[in-house]
Amino acid sequence: MQTNARAAPEKGRVRHVSSPFDARRGSFLTARDAMRAARAVRAAARGRRAIDTVRPPGIHGLTRERAPLPVILYAAAREGRLVWLGPDAFAVLEPPYGTWRHGRPRGLLHLLDRRWDLLVFTVPPALALCASLGLAAARQWVPALLGPLLAVLYVTVFMTAMVGSTLIRYGRAIAGRRREDRSPAETMRHLHWNMPLCHCPAADRTPDRAGALLAAVAGRLRGFVRAQVHQETKDLGARTGTVDVAHPLLCLLSGATTPGMEAAILAACDGVAAAGVTFLAPGSRTEVRRPSPAESGSAFALFTTATLLTVVAEALIVGDAEHDACAPAGDCEGRPATFPAALLWAAWRLAFRDPPGVVPATAQGWVFGWLNGLLGLTFLLVSVVSLWRVGAARRRRTTEFAERMDEMLSRSTVLLLVATPVEWTAVIEAVGAHTNTEPVRDNRPFHTVLELGTVGGARVLLARTRPGATDPGAATLTARELIEQFEPDYLILTGICYGLREGEQRLGDVLVCTQLRVMDHRKVIEHEDGEPVELMRGDRVAPSVTLLDRFLTARLDSGPPRVHAGPMLSGSTLLNSRTMRARMIAAEPDAIGGEMEGLGVYAAAAKSGVDWIVVKAICDWGMGKNDRAQKRAARNAADLVLDVLRNGALDRPPRH
Repeated sequence: MQTNARAAPEKGRVRHVSSPFDARRGSFLTARDAMRAARAVRAAARGRRAIDTVRPPGIHGLTRERAPLPVILYAAAREGRLVWLGPDAFAVLEPPYGTWRHGRPRGLLHLLDRRWDLLVFTVPPALALCASLGLAAARQWVPALLGPLLAVLYVTVFMTAMVGSTLIRYGRAIAGRRREDRSPAETMRHLHWNMPLCHCPAADRTPDRAGALLAAVAGRLRGFVRAQVHQETKDLGARTGTVDVAHPLLCLLSGATTPGMEAAILAACDGVAAAGVTFLAPGSRTEVRRPSPAESGSAFALFTTATLLTVVAEALIVGDAEHDACAPAGDCEGRPATFPAALLWAAWRLAFRDPPGVVPATAQGWVFGWLNGLLGLTFLLVSVVSLWRVGAARRRRTTEFAERMDEMLSRSTVLLLVATPVEWTAVIEAVGAHTNTEPVRDNRPFHTVLELGTVGGARVLLARTRPGATDPGAATLTARELIEQFEPDYLILTGICYGLREGEQRLGDVLVCTQLRVMDHRKVIEHEDGEPVELMRGDRVAPSVTLLDRFLTARLDSGPPRVHAGPMLSGSTLLNSRTMRARMIAAEPDAIGGEMEGLGVYAAAAKSGVDWIVVKAICDWGMGKNDRAQKRAARNAADLVLDVLRNGALDRPPRH
């Protein structure tokens, strides 16, 4: 996939899957381009929030964890992680922590990008000390002394500001105004490929532009994953063939710079995802509820503050009481008669102990001493319970998010198989009208497969076979090879067929196979009058119970096109004979229709244990053939398959 594509692909065109991505293609971005792109992000409606996402605060809270945005964009381009459709549409990808990376070796640019907070803390004092060494070598002693002083002053100010920042965050937590607790998705972003920045102002006006950007993001991620698999297997001394990618991408909604881009990401998370990549977004339906104050630690912070204030107040009271009692006699030695001594004593009493050599002599000291012991015991219990609840809540939220993530990633794979160009086009148009995305062409050995995206919770693939079941490109070998390569959970043969009940059926009606009867296997014997007699010896097999149930309950109304369920005949003979049709009806009077590829699909699926079914619509009656009703029939069959997928009936793999 070209990284510098300037426009979305034309409607109806099929994009090709690129070879493993060469990261050097992203190095075309200049420093000036990066600065312009950063300015565009800052000027966007939600640009500040997006910058906060791609540049989260560091541990100490004073500086950012990452470098300024132009540096991030330039480094991402050099490493191939910048998906660039132009200055008005680009996105940044971040790999999992510690994963194998493409592109150039780590160097100064990578260090500048990833260790910005550490560099801000260490580089200025280090430069000051180096300058002092240079001045000392030049015997400039007075200026040389300024370097260590400036370095110490810088570190002191920095550490003081860190303490102040910590206290401010602590106070905001007590007041309930702390920034919302980081979601499980935020904490897990370093464990998965994620997209912390996505900029496309045109998404508010032209959703197709946002769709093209997300499709390019999916293509880039596929390239990274495939290249990683090839590299890791090469390091093991093995060799891989074509890699089938099914990978999650965590899209941070706070990284979208416009409402339109955020809506496009949510649409992708709702199932309109690019083939092979599952879009996940914290804040959408993959998120969990906000933790309560007890679970977030705010209640513990409040109780801790109350305990400290209580100790200070007790120290003031006890100190004044002890001073008033011992001051007239002038014998205050060993008594908490001053505020520092009383504060030290009150802190020790939290553990039911007096500090060495300090014992109160007043009733206030005795009462507050024992109350402090009870307060310390209560604080210990509250601390244990609070920390346990905070840890349990975080584990629960992380587990819930992981379960929801696993649930989304455990989507089924549905392979649709067709035999004619009109069937091929009908499926692409039907599914494309729902997903509003272009199919991705995946050229496999001997076969071309289109990845149509995600419908409901199912990944949909489309492949074509030659008519019939016996030649090298026909249904038997095609279905078997595709099953081996893609391991689908469901195999659905759809398209057009002939009907056998003109009085009950209409052209365009959809037939759902409840039993497939193979017509090619027969025995011919000589009758007494010299006429040959055919004895049908082919298999009579039932399709998947799950698929049959899903299609029989897909449409409960009786409106057109009607759905008929019953036995279907399958043979490699193209039927266009009134006499032969009459013979077939006489031999199988309860059959509702016939077609040519079902026996091949059944034969391939039977050995692999794949759920299969035949769903086709009537385009003729097996005699006087023409193509007038083929397009309508193929679309009706495709629409019924789409209804089943869209209703979520095939979201999960079958249970065998």
